[in-house]
Amino acid sequence: MSETPPRHAIAERAVTVLMALVPCGADTARQILADTARAAGAGPHETAEAVLVLGGGGRPAAPLGRALADAVDETRSAVEPVTQPYTRLLPDPRAVGELLKRHRGLRRRALAAPEDPAVRDELDDATYTLCVLMGRRNAHTALRSAELLLGTEWLGTTIPNGPDRHQGSGTRRQGPHGATYRSRNATFRDRGSE
Repeated sequence: MSETPPRHAIAERAVTVLMALVPCGADTARQILADTARAAGAGPHETAEAVLVLGGGGRPAAPLGRALADAVDETRSAVEPVTQPYTRLLPDPRAVGELLKRHRGLRRRALAAPEDPAVRDELDDATYTLCVLMGRRNAHTALRSAELLLGTEWLGTTIPNGPDRHQGSGTRRQGPHGATYRSRNATFRDRGSE
């Protein structure tokens, strides 16, 4: 018989999953949890469990599912426009590329092991570094700005649902570091993970 994890452990797993899916830092993920709970009239534990359902490829029940989607959309909505980040010194594209590669790997690891605080801390650090490097306050905007700098369009780590999760109607193209990119309706996949 398996032991039920403590409520705070479930909440921290939910924070890690949100950090990987949105993308965002740990503080923003905690704010998403609080905003979702408030909007849905749900408790924090119930909200965290809904996030874990989403991270596992499921659909959280309404009204939590809708409130969660709204909170994530609000977080992704950049206060600042996603424009070419060329107002000051340009970051080294190789450094940005390596950071994006690290960030993507950490997001995948976070979805695979949301209970690991070391992965959560590394992802939080990589997200913060990406924001600083790109001169953005919003992690989603920083990610998009980095993609614009590199001339790539990557839509992020997807929720794992099995082997068909990378299929879509988008067009494939080769990007830096041996990665395959797809247009709007599809997702990223490293060659090494196929």
